[in-house]
Amino acid sequence: MARILVEATYDPPLSETVIQAALEDPNPDCYTSRRVKWLRSFVSRDRKRTICELEAPDADSVREAYRLAGHPFDKVWAAEILEPHL
Repeated sequence: MARILVEATYDPPLSETVIQAALEDPNPDCYTSRRVKWLRSFVSRDRKRTICELEAPDADSVREAYRLAGHPFDKVWAAEILEPHL
């Protein structure tokens, strides 16, 4: 499985209700049927941008899952995790 990042912008900004709804159902059926698993999201303080980290077979699986779920996105790409050696 690959680590996939998704960047999205929102206008108007995300409401607390929308954010809470996403947390209550982080992996809808259209995600699980494409083997996409949400790991975490980062939300800008103004709530106009998000970066979501997912695990999936590839970026195309995430794009299709997002389209089916009706989730907007600007960019989707595969990423590597770089961590310092302590």
